[in-house]
Amino acid sequence: MTEIASAARGAILTLACLASLTACDGPNEKAGRDADRAEAAAMGENVTGEGPRERLGEAQDRVEKADARASDAAAEALEKQGDQLRTQADFEADQLDEQARGLRDRKTQATQ
Repeated sequence: MTEIASAARGAILTLACLASLTACDGPNEKAGRDADRAEAAAMGENVTGEGPRERLGEAQDRVEKADARASDAAAEALEKQGDQLRTQADFEADQLDEQARGLRDRKTQATQ
């Protein structure tokens, strides 16, 4: 089962990388570019290169992506912790079952 989950994660990561390559400009960067173009048009100037709002938008997009990656990493860490706790709880439950069986077996042997 872990091999399937690992393969699925790899496929999702590959798709995410491809999607990020095809959509390089984030929404904030695009909005900044549009604002820079509108301002230049209002002033009767031609747009050349990146404007200040586009650069600011690009920085905001990077921050948002970094925040999303940090949130994903934190969620994955919590999932791993939950898996470890479930594994430990299952182990302890198995031990308690063994103890209960042992007590029942001893009681059965004592009454015979």
